Amino acid sequence: MQSRVKLLGSTALAAAALVMGPATASADQALEKRIKALEKAGGMYVTKSKKTMKLVVNGHVNRAIVLTDNGTASGFTHVTSNFSRTRVRWIGTGKISDDMSVKTNIELGHQSSIATNQDLGDNGDVNGVAALDERHVEFQITSKSLGKIYMGQGISGSESIAESDLSGTGIVSLNGNAELIGGGETFQSSAGAASGHGTVGAQYNNFDGLGRRDRIRYDTPKFGGFQVTMSHANQDSRDVALRYGGSMGGTKVKAAVGVFENETNGSGGIAGSISVLMPMGVSFTFGASDQSDDDGGAADSATWRYAKVGYKFKGMASGQTRLYAEYNKNEETAGANTEGTYWGVGIVQIMEPLGAELYGSFTTYSAEAAGLADPEDITQLVAGARFKF
Repeated sequence: MQSRVKLLGSTALAAAALVMGPATASADQALEKRIKALEKAGGMYVTKSKKTMKLVVNGHVNRAIVLTDNGTASGFTHVTSNFSRTRVRWIGTGKISDDMSVKTNIELGHQSSIATNQDLGDNGDVNGVAALDERHVEFQITSKSLGKIYMGQGISGSESIAESDLSGTGIVSLNGNAELIGGGETFQSSAGAASGHGTVGAQYNNFDGLGRRDRIRYDTPKFGGFQVTMSHANQDSRDVALRYGGSMGGTKVKAAVGVFENETNGSGGIAGSISVLMPMGVSFTFGASDQSDDDGGAADSATWRYAKVGYKFKGMASGQTRLYAEYNKNEETAGANTEGTYWGVGIVQIMEPLGAELYGSFTTYSAEAAGLADPEDITQLVAGARFKF
């Protein structure tokens, strides 16, 4: 009887809608389908025959203005920062069981006036290979008890092992990666010509594993804060890493170490990093890596060393203020008997109401090479913002 009453009620509502105003053919068809669905379900409810995944679209826009002085000339460039460059992603999530879920991730990055390609000697905007390129095209299957599997284009098992950092300043200072905002600039001689040392980007590399690529990756569940991640990529490239994250008496610790073999270019190595955040907001970060190159290339036996001190505090009602000072040193990265160093300071201001970060930095780059006169230092002053959506 209750089902019959609900069915009659739904039919009456449909009839009232038709009487109150002219209805289109599509509206009539929708009402008819609704009535048939109610009849089929006994008048109680309507169900879908196929479960669907939830889709979320998000991303951010990251832009910066860079004032560069290469020792012989100076000027401004307007760039897409390669520290977390502008991107958009489509994330699908679904539940298989209480233990297992699936996630799809399609993420495209924007390269308009990408910072790693900009140089004072260039005219106009210098983009990347394409205005948009793939960052992630993958699916992930997660089991609470067994771990997680990734398949497709995405981060490898050793990605970010050199970039453990609790300072909260990664938007403008990512361990050993200052070239992401100034990598396209060319070192100059005192005479105002290219010095032979190449670009900023050629001097610095933290050898952070296999990066992003087409691979299959497996992450174990976490045990006492520890986790193992590993992956296998095309051309038999492979890696494995051990990661840790936890707190000890109010002090947070994040660390990682891993080994990798990149058969695409015949290189391999070991890298690691550790970051400690004290309860008062002070953090210390250290990173190191050694890479060997079997083909006898520029980085045949290269090393990277890095240190950073940071400080977080609530300087404004809008959010945390984060300060940092860093030092980076690379040897043999740009070739045999070469050395590249940089130091920098900066600030990140969190703007919670906007979901944004404002940032600024000052960095000085230096280079040395056997048989070449030392070039002029390159200095850069950066101001930028990232807005998330």
